[in-house]
Amino acid sequence: MRPTFFIHILLFILCLLYASAFAGIKDYGLPFIVNHPRSAYNAGIQNWSITQSSKGFIYFGNNDGVLEYNGTDWRVYPVPNASVVRSVLAIGDTIYAGAFEQIGFLAPDDNGKLAWNSLNHLVPAEFKNFDEVWNIFHDGERVIFQSFSYIFVLDDIHVSVIKPEAQFGFMHEVNGKFYIVDSEKGLMRFQGDTLVQVSNHPVFFNHEITCILPKDSGSILIGTSNEGLFLWDGISMTPWHGPVSSALRRDGLFAGTMLYDGSFAFGSVSNGLYITDRAGDILQHLNRAKGLQNNTVLALYQDRGNNLWMGLDNGIDYTEISSPITRLDHNFNLESTYATIIHQDILYVGTNQGLFAAHGENTGKWNDNLSGFRLIEGTEGQVWSLEVIGNTLFCGHNFGAYQVDGFNARQISDIRGFWSFLPSPQGDDMIIAGTYTGLVRLEKRGENWHLLDEIKGFRESSRDLFLDHNNCLWVAHGYKGLFRLKLQDDFSLVREVHFYHGEAGLPFELPYNIQEINGQMFVSTHKGILKFDHHLEMFAPDPRLNAMFQGKGFIDKVHQDAAGNLWYFTHDSMGVMRLLEDGSFRDITSPFSRVNDLLLPAFQNIFIADLTNVFIGSQNGLMHYNPTIINNYQLTEQVSFTEISFYGRQHDRSFFTHSNAILENTDIFPQLPHALNSVRFRFTVPVYENPDAVGFSYKLKGFDLSWSEWSPLNFKEYTNLREGDYVFMVKALNAFGEESEPASFHFTVAPPFLRSQTAYFIYAFLLAIIISGNVYYIRKRLMRIRQREKIRHEKRLARREQLFNEQTALSEKEIVHLRNESLKNEMQHKNKELANATLHLIQKNKTLRNLKDDLNGLLKNIPPDNPERYSVNVLLKQINKDLGNEKHWELFNNYFDEVHQDFIIRLKETYGDLSPKELRLCAYLRMNLSTKEIAPLMNISIRGVEISRYRLRKKLALDQNTNLSDFIISF
Repeated sequence: MRPTFFIHILLFILCLLYASAFAGIKDYGLPFIVNHPRSAYNAGIQNWSITQSSKGFIYFGNNDGVLEYNGTDWRVYPVPNASVVRSVLAIGDTIYAGAFEQIGFLAPDDNGKLAWNSLNHLVPAEFKNFDEVWNIFHDGERVIFQSFSYIFVLDDIHVSVIKPEAQFGFMHEVNGKFYIVDSEKGLMRFQGDTLVQVSNHPVFFNHEITCILPKDSGSILIGTSNEGLFLWDGISMTPWHGPVSSALRRDGLFAGTMLYDGSFAFGSVSNGLYITDRAGDILQHLNRAKGLQNNTVLALYQDRGNNLWMGLDNGIDYTEISSPITRLDHNFNLESTYATIIHQDILYVGTNQGLFAAHGENTGKWNDNLSGFRLIEGTEGQVWSLEVIGNTLFCGHNFGAYQVDGFNARQISDIRGFWSFLPSPQGDDMIIAGTYTGLVRLEKRGENWHLLDEIKGFRESSRDLFLDHNNCLWVAHGYKGLFRLKLQDDFSLVREVHFYHGEAGLPFELPYNIQEINGQMFVSTHKGILKFDHHLEMFAPDPRLNAMFQGKGFIDKVHQDAAGNLWYFTHDSMGVMRLLEDGSFRDITSPFSRVNDLLLPAFQNIFIADLTNVFIGSQNGLMHYNPTIINNYQLTEQVSFTEISFYGRQHDRSFFTHSNAILENTDIFPQLPHALNSVRFRFTVPVYENPDAVGFSYKLKGFDLSWSEWSPLNFKEYTNLREGDYVFMVKALNAFGEESEPASFHFTVAPPFLRSQTAYFIYAFLLAIIISGNVYYIRKRLMRIRQREKIRHEKRLARREQLFNEQTALSEKEIVHLRNESLKNEMQHKNKELANATLHLIQKNKTLRNLKDDLNGLLKNIPPDNPERYSVNVLLKQINKDLGNEKHWELFNNYFDEVHQDFIIRLKETYGDLSPKELRLCAYLRMNLSTKEIAPLMNISIRGVEISRYRLRKKLALDQNTNLSDFIISF
């Protein structure tokens, strides 16, 4: 490690020790001022007194009443007679106030809302006309109210009155002692319940005493309205010859206070605010021309953040006097700043309007002549860069390059757009410069620099340049990528161009920005900081730098100062990696939160002059940062609830939490009915430095699963919450990135009546009745079901029995049918047998007749006396006997009756007059024989059969339409 590094660290530590001992109000530049006009706070224009409560809220004695500011919202509390409130004093959460013939205090009521509590009833009747109350003081357990007519001392619930010999002036407190001027007796000190004269110097009789402040060695500083300041050591009075005294004699003194660091602040009648050191040297002078709303300062108050509030004749102003950053803006003739440098004790500032310069002893001082910065003639227009090379200051300009000497500038080249300048390794007489259209060479001739030529072979815009150890020139182009140029030895020509975009380890997303750290080139990209490996011809992430800047996003610019600290810029913020003794780095971002929104995107610039002077370019001029002024940015203010409102179907119910008891005493909040199950929370945090950057995050336990995103909104609403216990928590993130402890509020939403305990008891009772009724009903129903089931079962059995009987009947019918079929088949068989027998009989008879006919013919041919005649006759007799044999027919009848179920018998019984021959004919018809078949069976002709059929029809008494055969068959 370099020895100079330890020297820088030692110097830095010494500066810090010195600064910690003497740090105070900056005298360089102007502090940030926040204007609160009447249109913002909506009250009277004049503000006479200022105080701060234990919650951090600021209160003002205003023309319209007591004005409250909680960091987010303004609210006015008028006094009963609507008079001007001249004095306010916060003691804890109680705000005492004095107005015209009114004394009292604002304190939280049962709902936590501030309410006026008058103390007039404690004032004896003869002292009721006490005019305006101009001051209020806290003395142990006592509160002192001071008017020009009387002093009222409130002790518990008693008010004692102290009268002047003639008339009182303003009362003042110095180191716990109270002083007041009596127009007849001079300066008096308030001791116990009496006044003791301490000085009758003419100053106290001839001039109004507007402030009395502690000074060194027990002396006090006395301020008069128009004769300046005096020192009084308890015996003698001498004018204080500090520079501020003469200014106040001219401008008039109305208010004064000692600041926490021992410096003084004085409010004038006609020229704003003066802040001085202990010797009276003016550190800051702020007036309307420098950002105040009004030149008359009626009240001063330094809050617990060490910043200064001013009650003005028209409005309220807040000044960040404790900030290590101040501004050199249009009041110094400076606008958007793109480059800054100190050369030969002159501070040069490159702006969008030209190059401005001022001698070191004039820059940023308090004096009224803020025109110390003046435009260098000929440099009008956009300035891009300032570089000191050798002992020459170069200015890169939209209209070319300039050589600057003191307050004069000489144009070197009129080529448009010089971005940057780079020393040439060839010697001190040549410089390489990057322009809009490529690279140029500048050479020194005598004491002046001139344009040599444009470097050929490369015509791209060349803003960021780096020359590596191989004499390769690296050029970063914001819209294209990265170029590596190999030039001729004299740098007059680019011999080779290697273009990188999305290759060799580089991401595709642009831009690539070149950074120089410890003499080496690094490239910041959207995927980290990369370093070029010349052996592998690749870009690789640098582990240490990437770990250092992890989570920062894209690093636009890194600037390394002489002590090794790394000042860096992202797209919307800046910070410094402070190098520590052990070689590690500490990331510091909090001091720069005030300027993050003012930085110039893509054109961020910084100049570190020394350990106490850092210059940062911004949209609103030049910012000056003194690292030795250290604030405790880790201190955070507690989030406060300003209003909690429950609403729904009933009348709204609201709570105001000016008193912590509201949040701590849960008995104050009964269980909320379900009809008020919607809630609106309003909250704030008393942060007054860059309040627009404050964010809130909240969570409702019992409803939300996680914390919300940070939001500037200072309210949150939940609707239609279900019954249950809830805890609403809210925390704040201030402009310095510090997170406060969560504030919480517990509440319970009761269930609706339908889900209440009473309802559940009723439900249980009804349920028991319903269950009992259901049991009874179920039992009855079971009995009915059983009865129905029994009946259904019996019916089912009956149906089954009926079905069985039907099936049995069907089976029997089937059996009968089968039997009938069998009988029918048997009958058919017997019919066939009968028919066969009948046919056999017919055939036999036919044969016998033929034989008979043959024998008769033979007999005719045989003579009578022939013995053969006898044999033939015997045969004929035998044939006739067989033909006439009735046994055959009896046998036929028996078979016929078996087949046809006693047909002949039934026929005889019905038609008794039928002859045997007719019965036989009926049998043959029953057998469905034709006339031709019946004739031989009856041994008659066919005609005879027809005649017999005719006779039979008559006996059977059949009409013409009845078929005889069908009748016989169906009988």
